[in-house]
Amino acid sequence: MTPDSVHLLTRSSQMTLFKDEQGRVRRAYYGPRLREPADALANAADAPLLYSALGDSVAGLPNASEEYSICVTQADGALSLRLECLGWEVLELDDDREEAVFYGKDPSYPVRVEIHVRSHRESDAFLQWVVVRNEGREGIRLHRVASAQLNLRAERYFVTSFRGTWGGESLMSEEEVARGHELSLVSGTGTRAAQEGSPGFIISLDGPAREDAGEVILGALAWSGNYRIWFRHSPYHYLFAGAGLDAVPAPYLLDGGGTFETPPLILVHSGNGKGEASRRIHRWARRYGLRGGATERLTLLNSWEGVYFTFTEKVLHGMMKRAGELGVELFVLDDGWFGNKFPRNDARAGLGDWQVNRDKLPHGLEGLVRQAEKLGIRFGIWVEPEMVNPRSELYRKHPEWVIGLPHRENRLERSQYLLDLSNPDVRAYILDAMRKLLGEHPGISYVKWDCNRKISDPGSSRLDAGHQGNLSIDYVRGYETILDALAAEFPDVVFQACSSGGGRADYGTMRRHHEFWTSDNTDACERVFMQWGIGHLFPAISMAAHVTASPNHQTKRVTPLKFRFDVAMSGRLGFELQPCDMTKEEVEFSKRALAEYKRIRPIVQFGDLYRLSSPYESRVASLMYVYKNRAVVFAWLMDKWLADSPPPLRLKGLDPAARYLVREINLDENGSLTNAHERVLGGDYLMDAGIRINWKTTFQSVCMEVTETGR
Repeated sequence: MTPDSVHLLTRSSQMTLFKDEQGRVRRAYYGPRLREPADALANAADAPLLYSALGDSVAGLPNASEEYSICVTQADGALSLRLECLGWEVLELDDDREEAVFYGKDPSYPVRVEIHVRSHRESDAFLQWVVVRNEGREGIRLHRVASAQLNLRAERYFVTSFRGTWGGESLMSEEEVARGHELSLVSGTGTRAAQEGSPGFIISLDGPAREDAGEVILGALAWSGNYRIWFRHSPYHYLFAGAGLDAVPAPYLLDGGGTFETPPLILVHSGNGKGEASRRIHRWARRYGLRGGATERLTLLNSWEGVYFTFTEKVLHGMMKRAGELGVELFVLDDGWFGNKFPRNDARAGLGDWQVNRDKLPHGLEGLVRQAEKLGIRFGIWVEPEMVNPRSELYRKHPEWVIGLPHRENRLERSQYLLDLSNPDVRAYILDAMRKLLGEHPGISYVKWDCNRKISDPGSSRLDAGHQGNLSIDYVRGYETILDALAAEFPDVVFQACSSGGGRADYGTMRRHHEFWTSDNTDACERVFMQWGIGHLFPAISMAAHVTASPNHQTKRVTPLKFRFDVAMSGRLGFELQPCDMTKEEVEFSKRALAEYKRIRPIVQFGDLYRLSSPYESRVASLMYVYKNRAVVFAWLMDKWLADSPPPLRLKGLDPAARYLVREINLDENGSLTNAHERVLGGDYLMDAGIRINWKTTFQSVCMEVTETGR
């Protein structure tokens, strides 16, 4: 055993790191926890670098010198960096977290790089990131500064990604990285980067990823800006992988005396398939990755699809009254409530002018808050502070505050420009406006924070010529600064991250928000696929899912109310429709379903996820949550064939020695569809023989509560 080694141990995993004779840090092992941790050093001679710089050779790994995680142009123009470890320390942060910090320095240049690796014992998660310090007087340019790299050894490698676009976020795909080929996952929008694909992945070794078997590594980058994740299968069967923010479209200038910290890459390893990997990152997320991850999320009614921009105070009062009667706990007023000189009656005016439109709301927001309190529900509001319309008082006063290029026509998207959050004056304005909104209306308990535009003309009037390449990164840092300040000043206000739907479904955003809006596409059928994909990375408590009208406003698809409820109840349940238009039968069903959700809410929001049947592989999609001695099972029939008989639904995660009462909830006019309703059955039977469902027609669904009764 080398004296310069450290074993970071979790409940089930282990990462062993050491400093070699040349003073460089290597990863000897990452995998299941060993009975004798020091055995991981048996192959230390062939261990890859933990973090490599351009041109830094890696002994024992053919062609490894071609792979690097950091690339720097020094002040003298040299494209060169070599890291030698001067020392390291291991910090016991608390009873769950341990952190190793390796202090590296270039022997020829005044550049230091700290490599941080943190273990989380209970969730089996590891975090890795780096801090770059320029100790010289002149600036250096950072072309690439990844958070971490992985070097794996197997015969074959399969990568699952979660790519998408507006209205179709986080759709799963898996592809093999062929020998000698490279696969890259990138997003370069500057904002709402996750809409092109959430910055996460699953690597499966020696075969496609399976749910309950096989070795996989799941990773997620905690960053809401441009990112790059790459996987290269070398001719020698090594997989070189790395992930980090992407310094595009130009390198980042780090001034003399400056510090640059990368976002962390979260990693979990599983020898039992991707199901266990998801459960591990979910456990980590509820404790560390989300704001308020231990607090139940309320049911809500959002006004958007119910009334869009066209509403009056009287209409909103009616919506709130019906919401309270249904059992909804929170009413959220979406877009259209602000602007006086340039009233926000459509998407073309008002952004940036955060004063209440008194024509629509003669009693102001305070009148709506009072009405909500009178009805026994809470009140929330929609904002989009990063944006401005040309038709606004703010733009007329400060046109220089928008992002745009000199001598070029600035392009509009959605009739709006993007404010330059790298500018401290802009950040101060936004903070001032939000402090006034929340400070003067303490009854606002929820903020839907939207962002509907990317950076298309990357120029800042605030940054000098040498720092223009910093804009895309400094923008994100500015956004984080604003949200951190608001979280500190208004700790009891719940923040939802919305960005043209799921454009900020990433762990960088979720450190500052309680939940994300999964997609602007609320079609229950398509939501099954999107929620299935994003659920690999994020727990249900973070996933906003709403019951909306039928036919659906985006797809025009007709689905039963029960199906829409059963899809939305597998996440954070909400409504997005005009409840005053509901029939008597719909109102009665909704009351019962809302009451049922509140009972099972702890199971869904805090339980371990088990995926039973994938919509990508079967006409039946099914998953379940297990929490303490209770479980909830959801199943949705996506398509019905005449000559078809789907197999029994075999449950997971139960105690085989325990007895369970199975009860279908959310029953509609079709009644019970299973052979297990209101029966007490053994955990072994439910997992081995399973539950038979008498499917009759497309878009039927089943929701079952499974409660332990004894042994």
